Amino acid sequence: MIGRLRGELIQKLPHQALIECAGVGYAAAISLGTYGLLPEVGHEATLWIETLLRENELSLLGFYSLQERDLYRMLVKVDGVGPKLALAALGALPMSELIQGIRNRDVKLLVRIPGVGKKTAEKLCFELSEKMGGLSGLDGLGGASAPGDAWEADLRSALTNLGFKEDSVMPAVIELRATKPPLPEAIRLALKALQR
Repeated sequence: MIGRLRGELIQKLPHQALIECAGVGYAAAISLGTYGLLPEVGHEATLWIETLLRENELSLLGFYSLQERDLYRMLVKVDGVGPKLALAALGALPMSELIQGIRNRDVKLLVRIPGVGKKTAEKLCFELSEKMGGLSGLDGLGGASAPGDAWEADLRSALTNLGFKEDSVMPAVIELRATKPPLPEAIRLALKALQR
């Protein structure tokens, strides 16, 4: 089973990434959240992989962080939620907002996810709201966010999902607040600042 891929990013699409490792190109389905965090084509990228084996098909799903992969694994355990719907959920909302929505049983928020109706949203809340606390590395992501706009919340969420502490990312976020570059660019700039 493939658990992780690291190599040159050959192609990046909103739903798929192609990474070349030792001369072999691996295509992995990805969420929009992962797409926004990947580097530019030609740079090295790392994806955590979930391998799906079905009757006539072998598929790879790629995740930018272990936390995103763990959340995906929880989502697909819910009856009626398959891999495509779970990836759509991970791309439709910032991960912290998705977790918060499930913990708070916010059906109105969850039905904003393409393909999720009221029944599925209620199932997600019922089956996962109590389990969210046991998800390693995700504790605290669903906590109340400080006042601010969506751009700032998304940037903070992306950086904390990458393992940085909330208080350590704030100086980088504040530095970018004036110019507010597009989120993928803001993430790259913030990561550079955090690695100084």
